[in-house]
Amino acid sequence: MKTTSGSTVDVLIGSPRNGFWEAVKVILKGYYPYQLKHFHTIDEILESSEPNFSPILALIDGQDGTAQTNEWVQSTKMNYPDCHIIVLHAAAGSLNFDVVKKNGADEVMHINFDREFISDMVLQLAPIEMEGDNIPITALMPVDLRDMEAEMNINFDVYVHLPVNHRSVLLRKTGDCVDERHLEKFKTLKQQMYIKKTQMNAFFEYARTVMSLRNIPLPVSMTEKFHRSKRAIYEIMAQFLNGAGTDYQEGKLIFDKCKNIVADFELTKDLSPQEIFDEIFRFTGNTRSLYHDCICLSAYGAYFAQLLGWNHEKRESAAMAGLLHNIGLAQLPASVGDKNPKNYTDEELSEYILYPDRSVIMVKGKKVPLTPEISDAIGQHRENGNGSGFPKKLTAEDISDMGKLMGLAYRFHEMTALQDSQQAMTATQAISTLREAALNGNGELDLVLTTQVFKKWKA
Repeated sequence: MKTTSGSTVDVLIGSPRNGFWEAVKVILKGYYPYQLKHFHTIDEILESSEPNFSPILALIDGQDGTAQTNEWVQSTKMNYPDCHIIVLHAAAGSLNFDVVKKNGADEVMHINFDREFISDMVLQLAPIEMEGDNIPITALMPVDLRDMEAEMNINFDVYVHLPVNHRSVLLRKTGDCVDERHLEKFKTLKQQMYIKKTQMNAFFEYARTVMSLRNIPLPVSMTEKFHRSKRAIYEIMAQFLNGAGTDYQEGKLIFDKCKNIVADFELTKDLSPQEIFDEIFRFTGNTRSLYHDCICLSAYGAYFAQLLGWNHEKRESAAMAGLLHNIGLAQLPASVGDKNPKNYTDEELSEYILYPDRSVIMVKGKKVPLTPEISDAIGQHRENGNGSGFPKKLTAEDISDMGKLMGLAYRFHEMTALQDSQQAMTATQAISTLREAALNGNGELDLVLTTQVFKKWKA
């Protein structure tokens, strides 16, 4: 079902918590065709008989555990049998995804960790079309400019996002074409072009045609590869967050999925320094999200390892550590929402600094067969050589080489990603800044490792 511009669709919000209602309003801010209605109790849903309320989607609070969530899901399905259901949970109550889905939920997602994918799933289950310059950035997806062909008709709308003004401006309409001048300008300025998530399949068809015209053997666009890999990471994380029992077979499956993502991105492929720089530039300048952090840290870890002359196995270890470095953030309280850690309360901050250790514990809990080297890198990627990092305030002699590498990769990612509506540094500016910080002698970064990467960059 798709709406035309100006029409609306009903969305049911089921939760006893006003905080859940407020969180959903933030997630769907700017999605003006959605009309949200809050039900505070299960009885309210069962007794509802409003003739003008016909929800096509329900967002149900899953924070009270499996049994209570099942009651909400079953009651919603009983009164609104055609309504799609997404259950949003947090760390407080363990939730068995398999049982909840058997009772009628279409999807189970973490209200904070999966926030980037919640809008994707909402638009998939209850598609709407939005027009104008106020489309929220969460309703858009960036495209890899290498998938675009100048002067070729497009079957989707193209947008540019202005982060300072919080506006998304229509650049080209369906049926138009993007000229070479625009493509070169965007490539030079490291700017993103965006499309509507609801037009994703149309873009993939266009990009496959572009790849075929270029005689590329496997005509799958870089944008589609990126989307598939991010979706694969989402599925991996769902296995960590599922409260159902686990065994060694599931751990091996997670491990193999991670290796497949690294292979799909060709992160361990032998490249010249210039080729490595070109690949790194491709990952920089994007808006931060937890899943994007996974991909970027995986890429930077692997590429920096290659610049340091590390072998294939160690490069893969760095990439694997990057993919799994932040799953521990799923155990933060629901109150953090999408707040910047700078704005956390003291209580939230005390929980936040535990996330690297929690990531390791969650990985081990799912029996993923990681090497000690990878586990150390996950647990140490926020440590500083002078003891000012977290979670254990380790000093340089107690941080592994892989931990130091991932610490550098994390700092680099912080500097080169868009966040808080601030312009990101270029990759070269970030590397230069990190090298200066290492030379200044505060001891946070490893001097030898940082200098070696900088020398390769400068050369």
